[in-house]
Amino acid sequence: MELDKMAWHPICAQKQTAPLCSVCRNPLTRNYFVDFWGNAFCNNHDGHPECSSCSRLVCENLTNGGMQYPDGVVICNKCSLNGVSTQERADRIAIEMRSALASVGLSLNSTQTPVKLCGRDELNDASHHDFHDNHPILGVTRTTTTHRKGQILARNFDCILIQINLPEEHFRTVMIHELTHAWFFYNYYENLPLKVEEGMCVLMEYIWLTNLNTKDAEFRKKQIELSADPIYGDGFREARESLKHMPLSTLLEFIRDKQKFPGRWSSFFF
Repeated sequence: MELDKMAWHPICAQKQTAPLCSVCRNPLTRNYFVDFWGNAFCNNHDGHPECSSCSRLVCENLTNGGMQYPDGVVICNKCSLNGVSTQERADRIAIEMRSALASVGLSLNSTQTPVKLCGRDELNDASHHDFHDNHPILGVTRTTTTHRKGQILARNFDCILIQINLPEEHFRTVMIHELTHAWFFYNYYENLPLKVEEGMCVLMEYIWLTNLNTKDAEFRKKQIELSADPIYGDGFREARESLKHMPLSTLLEFIRDKQKFPGRWSSFFF
């Protein structure tokens, strides 16, 4: 029998002709999922966690494994390949992202914004709030303000903490978010509602990502757009809608004065 006419065993034939699952490498059945990156996989792989950075299923065949932390955060080895793991690299990126933020009008001038790479325990201990079930903590701006009888006695900017081993583009996105918190601190935006401040920080992420032309940036923008988080997601959408009615500089003045996002008519009269 000629080789090209040799009959395949049915299972072998299926493996030769059918698309294979990116996770188990078995032929895909009729019901399967496809992720943002184009990886198709069987619908019964619920046991594999998603990477907290790229959302790929963390497994040997797809990401070469990864690291899962006790609090549920997962960083796959595919992301870790380009992970920011040295202080020198983190410091260089911080300088570049300060310039990126200044380019849209939020200059930090000569203020100090040291960055520190850290692990899960330090990030969780430094967190300002406890609603991160659907939004893992990857960065925190650590500041202290001392009050006495309603008056501010002292204010101190400690540092920006960012999860170690995040891939560089994700690290930059977290960096610009935290630098926006720093800008609010240094410009005395006191007691902003959480949704307003976080919404503006995510908006700065989104503006920066919009200027990039990469698959990673497209993915992160989509994550921001589809976020169901009532603080980060809804806050971003309100901030972006506000930007349709006034320029960024005016929007920043409005939220300093009113402690909220403008509606259509309030923006008209501001």
